[in-house]
Amino acid sequence: MATVAASPTSRKAPRAYRAIQDETTGVLIQLDGILYFFSDAGAITAVEVAHLNFLTVLGEIGLSDTQALMDHLHGGAARIACARLQEVA
Repeated sequence: MATVAASPTSRKAPRAYRAIQDETTGVLIQLDGILYFFSDAGAITAVEVAHLNFLTVLGEIGLSDTQALMDHLHGGAARIACARLQEVA
């Protein structure tokens, strides 16, 4: 009797949305159950329940913009490239 290989779990790409919080434009994203607001000026803040009344979500941004945001969150493209494991085949 043949065994069936377990299929790997797929990881969904995070979605990011253009938003306005307290008259500041930026991007809203949810990571590990926490909402983060990335302002266009570069500040990163966690959105608290008290801030939800002052938050306006405008619309989803594209996949490439989301990936650029995730790269920025993880230290930038140079840090990501230098931190990869360099294995020899």
